[in-house]
Amino acid sequence: MAKYLYMAFALCFASVSAFAQKDAIILEFDGGVSMPLGNFSKTSTASSLMSTNGTIGDDHGYANTGGFFSVDGAWFFSKYFGIGGMFKYGSYSLKGVDSLSQGYEESFDVDTTRTYTTSYKIWSIMPGLYFNLPLAKKFAFDARALVGIADASTPQIYVNIEDGGVTDPPAIQYSASKVAFAADLGLGLRYYIYRGLSINVKADYFYTKPDFTISNTQRLNNAGREISSYNQPLASVNFAAGLAYTLWRKHK
Repeated sequence: MAKYLYMAFALCFASVSAFAQKDAIILEFDGGVSMPLGNFSKTSTASSLMSTNGTIGDDHGYANTGGFFSVDGAWFFSKYFGIGGMFKYGSYSLKGVDSLSQGYEESFDVDTTRTYTTSYKIWSIMPGLYFNLPLAKKFAFDARALVGIADASTPQIYVNIEDGGVTDPPAIQYSASKVAFAADLGLGLRYYIYRGLSINVKADYFYTKPDFTISNTQRLNNAGREISSYNQPLASVNFAAGLAYTLWRKHK
């Protein structure tokens, strides 16, 4: 994994710095909210998670709206087009945890279950093409198309089990991680507030599809929800605001 991250970072850096003195470099720092899409954001009902005779799968991701931050750097070799790269990190807590708990409780036929979860985490490094179109003296339209890699990890789901006043061994779905192809398509507006300093608002679509292999603890009874693999898109629509600085520019 470290090798792939290093290669992608080196490609981003090279695309930004190569021949930089010929035109302009724009550096951007953004943060905002990320809305997961498709099965990544869906939850299951407690009744659909109940099984006393064998375990059942679940292709829903339970991802809640999360937050992210990103850093972009691009070398504009012409007035409108540039090449560069983006580093991005996002995190998503889980929703629908009450349904998970109830599903486990009914499946295990115990008095009480309490479910504790961590979060999804996604790092990505993506080089690609940038576009900038001046609209007025202080306004500009931005767009980008990027491809690269993402290092994603699933949450750990810890189920504490109590029955008849006795605490049974927990059922744990461990966190898994995977590096996979990633893509990002975005657009935005830029307002220059002082010389090369600008305020940005952006929207983008992010996609990656890692094929996770997930480990679980041994169970006292073969029942309830149990996931050993997860191969669904981790897609999201993101909305961000931030600051950018243009180091220099020849084109007016």
